[in-house]
Amino acid sequence: MRKRATIWAGLAVAVLAAGIAAFLVSRPRGGQGQNAAFREARAFAVSSQLAQVEGPYSLLLGDSQSERLLLPTLCGHPAINAAIAGTRVAGLRALVGWLTLPRPPEAVVVTIGTNDLTRRQRAGRPDAAEQFRAEARALFTDLAPRARRVIATAIPPFDPGRPRVTEFYDVDAAAAYSAILSEECARAGCVFVDAYADLRDPAATARSPDGVHLGLDAAARDRIAARLEAAACPDWAR
Repeated sequence: MRKRATIWAGLAVAVLAAGIAAFLVSRPRGGQGQNAAFREARAFAVSSQLAQVEGPYSLLLGDSQSERLLLPTLCGHPAINAAIAGTRVAGLRALVGWLTLPRPPEAVVVTIGTNDLTRRQRAGRPDAAEQFRAEARALFTDLAPRARRVIATAIPPFDPGRPRVTEFYDVDAAAAYSAILSEECARAGCVFVDAYADLRDPAATARSPDGVHLGLDAAARDRIAARLEAAACPDWAR
């Protein structure tokens, strides 16, 4: 009886060790934890959608600013939305690394930076802007050879008059971060556009539901789309 118990105990330890090893081997690439796992799952889902698209297509990448945008087509072709709410530039680069593109998209639109401007993200990090630059440079370097054209947008507007917006976001750094995106986009041969130029006045930012995200309606969406299409396909007539 004691021998049998010893055997079962040994088997239990072996199974536990195997389970731990499997967990360690299968942890998501590019980071640990739920966020990395979600990015990999999201990339798998988007790659599956892309495999179903016949003919030319475009790809929307970014954070919740893009995820909220209803833009099923761009330049007359399907536009697949691969944005993830809450992601920062480093997380977006990880997502891009996991995406399987069936063929080069006609355009990739990148809207990123809002979550890199949180005070929590920047606190105690004097090199935060340079780290953002390094990640943006790597992101555009990764994307440029995989698409016919890469479009980077300026960071969408904040409404600093809203309660707690400036408490959570370093709004004053937004222009500098947009400038970094413009510079690194140009370095990689991308096209930079402020797709939200029509939505930066006080009347427009007042329509934001929370002072951080755009106040979207059909008219606002169409203005954004028009600016993106002017950059992505200037010869295309809507």
